[in-house]
Amino acid sequence: MGQIVSILDCERVRESVSASVDGELSKAEATVLEAHLASCESCQSYAAGSGETARLLRTAPLEDLGFTIALPARRYALAHKVQVGAAAAAIAATVGLSALVGTLGSARTSSSDAQAFARTSEPIALRNPEAELKMLQRATEPRSKPAFRARQAL
Repeated sequence: MGQIVSILDCERVRESVSASVDGELSKAEATVLEAHLASCESCQSYAAGSGETARLLRTAPLEDLGFTIALPARRYALAHKVQVGAAAAAIAATVGLSALVGTLGSARTSSSDAQAFARTSEPIALRNPEAELKMLQRATEPRSKPAFRARQAL
């Protein structure tokens, strides 16, 4: 159990070393860091390496890229946000309408058509053209009142 606490302490100290290199530690945090570094050799070597790396980066000369970097103007950023919002609204409308059409389309299917589909593994329209024509004729004929009443009773 002592090793787990020590490993966790070393992880916290290494985070503090990074903050220390940037000068972001309070006096109390710096005191805790110094106390741990006095007793832990691996954290001492980590702190030394971090300090050296930071020093090298700060003293390194700036590189010339050879090309300019153009940042987008604010109006382009605003236009991009509007485009993203419009695309999200279009997707939401498409999903909503397709769900609405799907529920309306399933409500129009008669029970005899559903039973015919359930009896066979392939759709009626694929078996023969005559069956497809009969199905289209049944769909366009006005429904009789007794069949309508029978459906209401269910």
